Amino acid sequence: MACNSSDQELQAQDQKINKFLQNVNHKILVMSGKGGVGKSTVATNLAVFLSNQGYKVGLLDVDVHGPSIAGLLGLTGLRLNTDGDQFQPYQYNDNLKVISIQGLLNQPDDPLIWRGPVKIGIIRQFLADVNWGALDFLIIDSPPGTGDEPLTVAQTVTDCQAVIVTTPQEIALADVRKSIQFCKKVNMPVLGIIENMSGFVCPSCGNMHAIFKSGGGEKTAADYNLPFLGQLPIDPNVVTAGDAGRSIDTLTSHTKESMQHIVEQFLQKLPTKQKGVEKTMKIAIPIVQGKLCTHFGHCEQFAIITIADGKIVKHETLTPPPHAPGVIPNWVADHGCTDIIVGGMGEAAQAILQQRGVKVSCGAPSDTPENLVAVYLRGELVDSGNTCDHEHGDHEHGHGCGGH
Repeated sequence: MACNSSDQELQAQDQKINKFLQNVNHKILVMSGKGGVGKSTVATNLAVFLSNQGYKVGLLDVDVHGPSIAGLLGLTGLRLNTDGDQFQPYQYNDNLKVISIQGLLNQPDDPLIWRGPVKIGIIRQFLADVNWGALDFLIIDSPPGTGDEPLTVAQTVTDCQAVIVTTPQEIALADVRKSIQFCKKVNMPVLGIIENMSGFVCPSCGNMHAIFKSGGGEKTAADYNLPFLGQLPIDPNVVTAGDAGRSIDTLTSHTKESMQHIVEQFLQKLPTKQKGVEKTMKIAIPIVQGKLCTHFGHCEQFAIITIADGKIVKHETLTPPPHAPGVIPNWVADHGCTDIIVGGMGEAAQAILQQRGVKVSCGAPSDTPENLVAVYLRGELVDSGNTCDHEHGDHEHGHGCGGH
């Protein structure tokens, strides 16, 4: 499986790799200083949550000695197919493609007893000879430490950024500092640090308990002037889900909320522009009969419009869950929306959205979503600050405001 080392073949492979990487907006290496901190779980769920929000995502497992991505996604035992000279990645869902060395093993428990050059070869092959297509994100799960695999990624994947996973334990944090220094030496920007196993979710009561001295990850991030993306608890449900090949988004727990918060922080920390292209936006608009509905909390549907490079690249129409305090704003944020355009909205709903990183624009007229987005992108949709003035406890829809 290792590539031929002749200069001509290496140059041809380099061309394939560069051609692929030109069609990837963001390349993210998920790494850790030591094993057992939940790095693969974080990488897997980062990819799943991004794909759930409409992004095209590739998840590449370069941990060739201990591949776990396939197991976490229920793909163990499935062989990778080929079409000509290209591997066909697993299609986990409409937006997520996955590649792992696990798919080339005769038996899932077969060990790979490889030295560095062979590992470097297969990583390059997975970049050059896989039918990835164009991607918003390439998430690369690296083995622990600062050896051949992360070094190969750093030297091969242009514009790659790192996300470093740790636990509150000092011995893990010491290795995180090594990872930070590694990134500095290879000129790889660190997008942020995630602290895993920072508390405990009780399986009986469902409450979070701070059983460890947490904050070590946040302090380390501050010491190195790096973003802190958030914390994930120890949750027995995560173990159960992972063993069953299910991701965190299937849970109803603190952990799912924490992971969603991390994804939101992650998206906010991305560069505003990548290669001259504006950062992707997802704009939510409550609608009824194809036009903006001023009843925010009781609208029939939401138009979710994805913008890239100043243009509409995706238009979805989704039905929200039943109205209840706090439900609709969190539902909008859970879908990865960066902005929302409304006629009027109560202060409570605005506060929830703003806390979740969603920009709120009030006072919009009744018009089609496409027209509203066009005006919004030109900066001509003025936020009037309209809020709902009800005294009946319903703070999420816009009766009496935004044109009533």
